[in-house]
Amino acid sequence: MRGDLPVSFAADGAVPGDRIVGILTPGQGITIYPIHAEALKAFDEEPERWIDVTWDIDEDNAQRFPPKIAVTALNEPGSLAQVAAVIGEADGNIDNIKITKQVPDYAEMVIDLEVWDLTHLNEILAGLRAKDVVSSAVRVSG
Repeated sequence: MRGDLPVSFAADGAVPGDRIVGILTPGQGITIYPIHAEALKAFDEEPERWIDVTWDIDEDNAQRFPPKIAVTALNEPGSLAQVAAVIGEADGNIDNIKITKQVPDYAEMVIDLEVWDLTHLNEILAGLRAKDVVSSAVRVSG
């Protein structure tokens, strides 16, 4: 029905496997959000803009998707290397790391990742949580 409209992804990091929704912006197209995105609250009073969408991934043209995760780890030599190693060994890619809080005992960081899908993201999070230097690893929205 709306196959000719441009489609883009919101910065909230939808990945294949997420439940998603499209928001129609007249003159611009459809923006895809994961259903858990905080940004969707801005459209609560405009149900006419909400579009049902589903994933349609081309198996022959694999691409990575950009979720964000928050990791709290011990603030000691080698902790960041262990976090990076888990991500790399799981075939994830780090686009950006921002240390959001650093105190003598621990550091909190937000990591922009590239993953294949929700299963891949969950594998990386589980691998991080299994490390002794990591006290928490969660997906963040936005």
